[in-house]
Amino acid sequence: MTAARAPAGAARGRRALLVIGHRGAPAHAPENTLASFERALAEGADWIECDVRLSADDVPIILHDATLDRTTNGSGPAGSHPLAAILRLDAGSWYAPRYRGERVPTLQETLALLDGRGGVNLELKTEAEGTRVRPAHVRLALAVEAVLAAARFRGPIVLSSFSRPALQAARAAMPRARLGLLVSRSTRGLAAAHRALGLWSLHPHERLASARRLAAARRLGVRLLVWGVADPRDAARLDAFGVDGVMTDDPGGLRRALGAS
Repeated sequence: MTAARAPAGAARGRRALLVIGHRGAPAHAPENTLASFERALAEGADWIECDVRLSADDVPIILHDATLDRTTNGSGPAGSHPLAAILRLDAGSWYAPRYRGERVPTLQETLALLDGRGGVNLELKTEAEGTRVRPAHVRLALAVEAVLAAARFRGPIVLSSFSRPALQAARAAMPRARLGLLVSRSTRGLAAAHRALGLWSLHPHERLASARRLAAARRLGVRLLVWGVADPRDAARLDAFGVDGVMTDDPGGLRRALGAS
């Protein structure tokens, strides 16, 4: 269990800025692995952000890409491999030899590791619809709901996605869930999305995070969790704007820089 810590803004007597480990701490460990999540917590992350998609047998796994090629010694679409095959893959050697044998974790394993240690932002990944009776985003929402119900996770959980259908499916499966809309190009349509989905948060890329957009989100009662933040100067600027959290590949480095500012 990590020691209690004050979020970045609290040390300066301001509203607390959440430091969120983007895929854990990929500046120091292979992304979206238990080792990366553990490192992020040790480095002072308040929350962990990770990506959730389905194996061929509809088990939620933690993997960013639609294919296995970049971050494992496997190949092909993750959704065409059953869980048993995915669990045999090496998800660490590509990063560094000392991480040899690190596995692609399941959502269940991830929640067990993080339980009571901070918040979690689960990005729902559903690029391929497939040919099954239920669309991929519906199957993912139902599978995630089942894991969350069984886990009884102690801490805040946000379900985020670039996909409106994925968020709609999540809302149908989990009426009380916190939902976050990811955007990389524009925040147009935020009000309509909020009316349709009951958003808890907006997750814009750092280049979209401005005082004007913050004000628009605030008027809707929507929180801002900004991704793509690498430079501590950008984090300090966003903190001054009043964003609620920043997602970074190096939560420890960012926290140390903010604490020194």
